[in-house]
Amino acid sequence: MFKWDPCGLVCVCMIYFLIAYADYVILIWMLLPTFGHSVSKPAHNPNDEYTSDDDDESDEEAAFRRDHFNRPSATEWTMCTRCDSLRPPRAHHCRVCKRCIRKMDHHCPWVNNCVGELNQKWFLQFIFYVGASSIYSLFILCLCWAYHDAYGTTGLKGPHGENIYHAKVIHSVMLAMESALFGLFVLAVSCDQLGAIFTDETAVEACQRRGRNYLSSSRRPRNSKVAMLKQVCGPGPKILWLVPCITPQKASPRYLRTHQQLAHFDV
Repeated sequence: MFKWDPCGLVCVCMIYFLIAYADYVILIWMLLPTFGHSVSKPAHNPNDEYTSDDDDESDEEAAFRRDHFNRPSATEWTMCTRCDSLRPPRAHHCRVCKRCIRKMDHHCPWVNNCVGELNQKWFLQFIFYVGASSIYSLFILCLCWAYHDAYGTTGLKGPHGENIYHAKVIHSVMLAMESALFGLFVLAVSCDQLGAIFTDETAVEACQRRGRNYLSSSRRPRNSKVAMLKQVCGPGPKILWLVPCITPQKASPRYLRTHQQLAHFDV
């Protein structure tokens, strides 16, 4: 959902600009001057023939549904005084989004949205691919400088002189700083997210120390780390956890209540 958050909009525009700048430096200043004379035809991609058998994952999906839907839930239904709506257990109000978010971890300005139960997988994929892009940029940067030709188009003794060479050095330094900063940033965020998933405690619950009370009140057994990841990324082959088009099962049906069950709730 789009949010009119000035900080979030600035961060999103900054991300697109930095991605475009990184692509520009890698293509124009690194790959083409270094390997432009040896570009070959693309090879056949064997991934186009990939097929999967859904029947092999039926037991795993059934176990996922049992754990995800039949889990005993807490009865801590409350009324949010800011948005005047019923708030299920482990939901928190976001001042930026102006709504209650189920299992809210934090509001991320880089995606201009909250990170919660139904979009945590996409956030994990976002930081994973940003980290992979940072490693790829550093690899291409080192490779192109290892094969740098002093007499090439961007070389010190090339046809364009020292100005082009100095420009390449400046772009290389900027790209290295961008890749290193974003790589370290997503590394720290990914460690925080994985820790929250494995402990089943969001950042908001860690600050308020409500996660342990929820776990004790719901009397849920501790699951393995793989099972906790399946709750976020969904069942099926683990390679599909990296594919953005595979969506996890929604957990909203387990929080449906009748009018009699909602007759008593805390305000």
